[in-house]
Amino acid sequence: MARHHKEIVAKAATLLRERGIDGLSVADLMQAAGLTHGGFYRHFSSKDALVAEATTAAFASFVERIERGIAKNGPASALREYVADYLSLGHVANSAVGCPIAAYGTDVARQGASVREAYAEGLDRMCSAIAGCFADPPARSHRLAREIISTMVGAVVTARATGDQQLTKSYLAAARATVDQLIARGTLKPN
Repeated sequence: MARHHKEIVAKAATLLRERGIDGLSVADLMQAAGLTHGGFYRHFSSKDALVAEATTAAFASFVERIERGIAKNGPASALREYVADYLSLGHVANSAVGCPIAAYGTDVARQGASVREAYAEGLDRMCSAIAGCFADPPARSHRLAREIISTMVGAVVTARATGDQQLTKSYLAAARATVDQLIARGTLKPN
């Protein structure tokens, strides 16, 4: 049962990023997980409970990427690599494995408290991971992290919406330049 639960959450995290919250149906999710629709309520009390848990999992995978990069290459290199991956054509084209903020962040405001709380906690973890790359005082590091996240998310959401390869590239390039300026305003921890 624990294995099935984990599989359902992982599949839901992917489908949420691919389809958004309103586009996720319990029937489709359970079919994609290879389980019956009726089994859903043995694992979750509601769709909100599932979405909250899947949101936590989606953010965790993104934060773990940053943390693995820091452990492997140091904070400065990890942040630059993270920004390059985030502001890439691959991320724009593949929302199913991308950032939950850019994928379904606009849906969250219309959800119940458990979903909004999971989202806010995930966003806070992501912000803290990025802020941890800076040697500046915590308030300044977190402000820079919020500016970086906001710039990157805005660029990816806009790039996805254009449907035009040249516009997509221009939005990503503009965001990279802005994020580079933001990073330069802070003091990165050495590698």
